[in-house]
Amino acid sequence: MDLIIVLVSLEVIASKFLDSYISSHRFSPERPSFFGNILEKMGLQKDEWLSFFCTISMVAVGVYFLQAYFATAAFQLLYIFTALFTVVLNLGMAHTSYFGRKNFITSKILK
Repeated sequence: MDLIIVLVSLEVIASKFLDSYISSHRFSPERPSFFGNILEKMGLQKDEWLSFFCTISMVAVGVYFLQAYFATAAFQLLYIFTALFTVVLNLGMAHTSYFGRKNFITSKILK
């Protein structure tokens, strides 16, 4: 189970890297990002790499708490499913940023 948690965590980081890399090199006028909206209100416009580094720290803290305090199988399965859902969302956003049009994932997010 620990190997699956590590692999899924690396998938989350890799998918967020792909999203951040594509978003920083392509112009996407409608980027639905909760984190981006918060940073825009603070006066920061480019949030791609900041959100990537925040994702790395959140994954690290999540894995630490999962191993230190919540070491039961139920919490581990919840982490795996949540991380896989996050991977799907990140890849959907990377696809939207790359091609410049909505897909079925981002159209559901924007509703």
